[in-house]
Amino acid sequence: MSYPFQQEGIRLPEPSLANRDVAAASKGHFTGHAVLGDGPGRIVQLESHHELQFCLCLAARPETGEIYEQVSFEWHDADGELHPHYFDFVVVQTDGAVIAYSVRPTYGVSDEFFEEMCRISDQARKAGFVADVRLLTEEDLDPVELFNAELLHSVREEDPEADEAARKAVRGMQGIETLEVLRDRAGCGAMGFRALIRLIRSRHLQLVSHERISPKSQVFKREQV
Repeated sequence: MSYPFQQEGIRLPEPSLANRDVAAASKGHFTGHAVLGDGPGRIVQLESHHELQFCLCLAARPETGEIYEQVSFEWHDADGELHPHYFDFVVVQTDGAVIAYSVRPTYGVSDEFFEEMCRISDQARKAGFVADVRLLTEEDLDPVELFNAELLHSVREEDPEADEAARKAVRGMQGIETLEVLRDRAGCGAMGFRALIRLIRSRHLQLVSHERISPKSQVFKREQV
């Protein structure tokens, strides 16, 4: 989608910080890139569709400060032989805790894999590399969280006029209001609604309930805008 209000040239995103590159294409599985962060953002390399889904969910969580992909950790097996392991994601939380995530389809979680991950997790925690290691499968995907994460990611492009109208509408809100009411107050139609979702993304607004974001969703002001 093109945005006619962009007056400056396009700035490319920062390159990936991965410790290894993901193949650009594969006949056997999904590969791709996403761009996270505000403004031009930074490229994140992805090696499966589940990685994309969890990447967006992790990025949207309020406790997430920074997220990195394909982070290398050297571990040793029972014979003392060293091996590199690449965590799919490492999240630096806003409280300073560092959490590593491995994404795997349920059919790939064999006894051998689970035993290996337990060994890697134990060594990573004892080395102070991370505070915890967590395994994610498709069974851990919350469809509501995923829907909202994809929506929040889709509106990351700024719209100065609509954003200012949305901020003005939010400044005057008292207590709990629906996005529909705030959208009408902002007066920018669909672009105003997108701007309000950006305020949820920036954590200035917060949903009252765990639900799919819609015009009927109730929100309250978490921070001044």
